[in-house]
Amino acid sequence: MLQWLRKASRSWFIAVAIGAIVVVFIFWGVGSYKSMSSQQAAEVNGTSIPMTAFARQYNDLVKQYQERAGGELTPEMIKGMHLKEMALSRLVDETLLAQAGQRLGLEVTNAELRQNIQSLPYFQRNGKFDDKLYFWVLSRSHITPQEFEDQERQRLLIRKVIGEVTSFAKVSDAELQELFRLAREEVEVNYLEVPPQKFMAQENPGDEAVARYYQENQAEFHLPDRSKVNYLLFRTKDYLTRVQLAPTAVDDYLKEHREEYSRPKVIRVSQILLSLPPKPTEAAKQQAADKVRELLGQLKAGEDFATLAKAASQDAATRDKGGSLGLVRRGQNAPEWDKVAFDLKPGAVGVAVTPKGIYLIKLDAVQETELIPDAAKQVEQRLKAQRARQLAKDAAHQAREELSRTPLAQVAQKAGVTPQETPFFALSDQVPGLGLQPAFNEAALHLKPKEISKVVNLPEGFAVLQGVDYQAAHLPALAQIKEQVKTALKKQLARKKADQEATRLLGELRQGKPLAQVAAAAGLTVKDSGFFTLFKGFLGQEQAEPLTGAAFQLSKQHPYPEKPLWWQDKYYLLAFKARREPDLKEFQKDRDQMRAQFLNQKQQLLFAAWLDGERRRAKIKVYVER
Repeated sequence: MLQWLRKASRSWFIAVAIGAIVVVFIFWGVGSYKSMSSQQAAEVNGTSIPMTAFARQYNDLVKQYQERAGGELTPEMIKGMHLKEMALSRLVDETLLAQAGQRLGLEVTNAELRQNIQSLPYFQRNGKFDDKLYFWVLSRSHITPQEFEDQERQRLLIRKVIGEVTSFAKVSDAELQELFRLAREEVEVNYLEVPPQKFMAQENPGDEAVARYYQENQAEFHLPDRSKVNYLLFRTKDYLTRVQLAPTAVDDYLKEHREEYSRPKVIRVSQILLSLPPKPTEAAKQQAADKVRELLGQLKAGEDFATLAKAASQDAATRDKGGSLGLVRRGQNAPEWDKVAFDLKPGAVGVAVTPKGIYLIKLDAVQETELIPDAAKQVEQRLKAQRARQLAKDAAHQAREELSRTPLAQVAQKAGVTPQETPFFALSDQVPGLGLQPAFNEAALHLKPKEISKVVNLPEGFAVLQGVDYQAAHLPALAQIKEQVKTALKKQLARKKADQEATRLLGELRQGKPLAQVAAAAGLTVKDSGFFTLFKGFLGQEQAEPLTGAAFQLSKQHPYPEKPLWWQDKYYLLAFKARREPDLKEFQKDRDQMRAQFLNQKQQLLFAAWLDGERRRAKIKVYVER
């Protein structure tokens, strides 16, 4: 959690998106921290971005991508991902947003900072802020409060700026209705498939045609840099049985990381109950669901939960108390209720559906926590996996050292692993038995024959590679790949014939011949797509955009597209069959949810356009070598 805290606190967009935890020193009345470094990474409208801030942002990005890649990133890989540009861009955006906040007259008060920290569950015990826990969390992650004061104030200011900018986004009823129509309207088509494979057997190009195709399409047959290597793989799982934990290791770990393995045991909670009969009708369910949406909308608009409970709850025992249940332990209520209530964060509201009815549940505070039932087992597995991975890493380094003076087979036998040999593979190829491993491929392509790689970090363990052979990028001679070239030419010729056949059949359809008759004469089968929406896609395939888009342009008056459609190595002929308009009752039911989703999309687009404009107008000087 602490590692994530440090990363998230440095990126405005991550902080806004997931509410990253950050710390404010001014809360305790101590002055601001300012970097003493005079080096600049960039300057935005006269505001300096310190080199120290750039270095932190850049290092965090490198670590993040190393974790994603499952291994060490080489300088070439880092350069190819443009991480320096990415880090600098984030810092520039942060600065532009902070400057916009000043122009708009927005500010973050000390009281807002104080309230923000007090609300963070990571610094709370039994639902209340605990300053000892706060300082303990900081000390564990080697963070001083000063380092976060300016960042926290800036994060909250940026949130205000984003709110101000996106407040102009509106969604009209007409837009909602059109979006609903696009999302729910359905069409059904009949279709024919004309595959080029049908014509492959007819093609037998001569040597002259093959040579000409080879000359005209050399890029198609050009081979990239490729390597062949031997390697030893030290899998983490193979070392698990060798791990011996100290008797107190699990307990010691749980003491230091208790918050990671704890769950609420006793909570203070309030509820609103909308009762349902034992066998509710669909109308009763719908009425209750509509009421839930109404209440959630009122809560979102700022209505008090207790006031709504007194007015709407059908739970006589708690209604007069504003829905307050007081302290509740696990198991006192239905499992559906517990699942929602005990997963909430303080102040949040959830909805639980039980046999008794629908509950709106508000978690007021966590009174007492307990370790999750299998905490000790999880910690034991975690510690063993960590120790096993370290053993695998140590074994890999030992093997690499011995390979400098001992044959690979002997090193493998001593280490108890089986040596592996790869075929030739390129940077983007999957390695048999390993799959796609960018770090492995990158290391292999830099090896000369007999040369030993560094230890390569992989998700399943560590590998040491020894070069066997290397082939630089080249175009193979025609004699070497003649059959491959011939097959490619046959596919091209077959596709041309399939295109001609599909065009001929479409012409017959557009002249008025029945679909069944045209299909039978061509030896094809008429297929039915079934109803599908624009978003679901033809045959449930979201990637079938050409076919989906064409199908929604068809009608009884214009039942066929203008030309055959190519998708997934086949030509398709579509024929309109039916159209089904959406039910307006469904629109009324989903209106609020659709409005919220569409508004969110509009806000994102509006903010992106606004920020792009800020970048274009800004005077930005970059001093970092990219």
